[in-house]
Amino acid sequence: MLAIRTQPLQTRCMPRGRRPQLRSALAVAATLTLPALLAGCGGSDVVTAGDVTVLVGERSQEGMEALLSGRLAVLDGCLGLETEDEVASYVVVWPHGTEVVDEDPLTISVPDDGEHSVGDQLQVGGGEAAPSGKPGGVDVEAQCPGAAVWLAHG
Repeated sequence: MLAIRTQPLQTRCMPRGRRPQLRSALAVAATLTLPALLAGCGGSDVVTAGDVTVLVGERSQEGMEALLSGRLAVLDGCLGLETEDEVASYVVVWPHGTEVVDEDPLTISVPDDGEHSVGDQLQVGGGEAAPSGKPGGVDVEAQCPGAAVWLAHG
C-alpha cells in the first residue's frame, strides 16, 4: 500500500503571514470592480437627444400606483409630461429600458408601452417624487434643476 502525505494547498502556495494580505487585496478589488460591472445591469441613465435630456431610472420591481395623464413635452430641456389642463408639469424619470428611438421628432420607446413622440397624449403610472432623493437612481436636481418629478414604473 502506498501512503501519500499531502499538505493543504494554501500552505504550499503562500507563507501563512501573506494570506491575510491576499484576502484584503481581493476584497478591495471586488469592492472596486463589482459596482462598475453592475452599473450596466439595471442602473439609471441620462440620455441626451439633441437639446433634450431624457432621464431613465434604474431597474426596479416596485413602484407607486398613481396615474398621470398629459402631453409629452420638453420642459426646460428635460423630457416630461404637461397635464391636460396645463396646471402642472413633471419631468419624468422613465422606466428602466426606455430608449430614444428618434430625435426629430423626439420619440421614446417605453417598455411594455410602445413609442411616444413629443406632443402625444399619454398616461404614465408611478408617483410624484422628491428630486433631492435621487428618484430611480437619477440625480434629477443636477440634470433638471427645480423640476417637479414623476417617477414612472414599468
